[in-house]
Amino acid sequence: MHDWKTLLATPSFRAFWLALLCNNLGSWCVTASLPILVAARFGAGGALVLSLGLRILPKIVLAPLSGALLRRFGPARISSLAMAAIGGLTALLPWCNDLVALQAVIAVIGTLDVFVMPGLMSMRSRVTPNGLEMAGNTLCSVADRLGKIAGPTLGGIALLAGFPAAFSGFAVVIGLSSLVVARLPQPERDPAHAAPAVWQVAGMLREFGQMVLGVRGLAGLLICAISYMVMLGGLRPFLFWANRDWYGASDTAWTGLLAAQGVGALVGALISGLYSRPLLRLMSAYTLTLVTGLLEGAVHLALLLAATSVQAMALLALAGIPEILSTATWFTAVQERLSPQRQGVLFAFAAPLWDSAYAVGVMSAGLHASGVLSLSAYWAMVSLASSLPIVPALLMASRAPVQPASAA
Repeated sequence: MHDWKTLLATPSFRAFWLALLCNNLGSWCVTASLPILVAARFGAGGALVLSLGLRILPKIVLAPLSGALLRRFGPARISSLAMAAIGGLTALLPWCNDLVALQAVIAVIGTLDVFVMPGLMSMRSRVTPNGLEMAGNTLCSVADRLGKIAGPTLGGIALLAGFPAAFSGFAVVIGLSSLVVARLPQPERDPAHAAPAVWQVAGMLREFGQMVLGVRGLAGLLICAISYMVMLGGLRPFLFWANRDWYGASDTAWTGLLAAQGVGALVGALISGLYSRPLLRLMSAYTLTLVTGLLEGAVHLALLLAATSVQAMALLALAGIPEILSTATWFTAVQERLSPQRQGVLFAFAAPLWDSAYAVGVMSAGLHASGVLSLSAYWAMVSLASSLPIVPALLMASRAPVQPASAA
């Protein structure tokens, strides 16, 4: 906990953390409320699945190009402009009474979101003091989970005021994050990155391939992250339908299921803050990432046994504990292996892989929406497909020694 106080006393990290919190809070408000808006206007079938997918699909295609632009103009500048634009478009969503117009706005938001998360992730190591990486990653995960808890809850409450007022409020929160990010220090512009973006992308792609093949353990970390995103993409439509069809609750009640996972994550953050050093002495950050990832997958699979929303909330809260540990140790393992500059290259190309995996999870919901799979069969398929790939990486964990970041 002393490390957390030290980090929050550091001006640059504190400003970054507050921006991350505001962005996550606004994003989770939209994530929880958008399916309700779509279901109320256009139904909860194919329109819902397509709306969730359009938030992700543009990032899959454009993320590598965004990496070149972020490197050339600076992540703080580009990310803040993208956040401001997303805030404005978010306020327009409830005014789209035509499905095509709504999907178009969602797609533009997804396109702008290309610049947000890679930019924030590349700034993380720059604002974190040396030696406090694990504590910094845990605090960043706390900001994400606080958004996951408060966002769905506030989103559900805000909808009582009507869609226009609620989404305008979400836009203000996202806009605040853009103001904070814009005030963060800008790195010096490197003349080596003044080449056309297309050529930068080609060079970065080659560098990314060399890292994955040459840095021991990096492939296993990517497998763990990709499998997690498959599960996350399938989880949200699953919870929406389970809340309605299995638990007999209203559509707005599903926000409580999302918040429950965030509560468990905060418990996991406390465990990480208290016991991260002993855990890392017991096993490497790489191995701990894989172990906690498997534990999380097992608990999510157990959602098939939940007969009530209360039982589902308890399981989601339990799954949140290994989830935040896995997330914090994942970033720590990456920082042990790669310098901050090479982390930016990693995130530029890993982001579309993650988004593709998330989209696979979301679009797989069409198997249930079209009647091909029952809801229980669908969730068993998603949870197993997202957990089993971690097993080979865990079995080979002893063969993945850490390489110093300076050498990588």
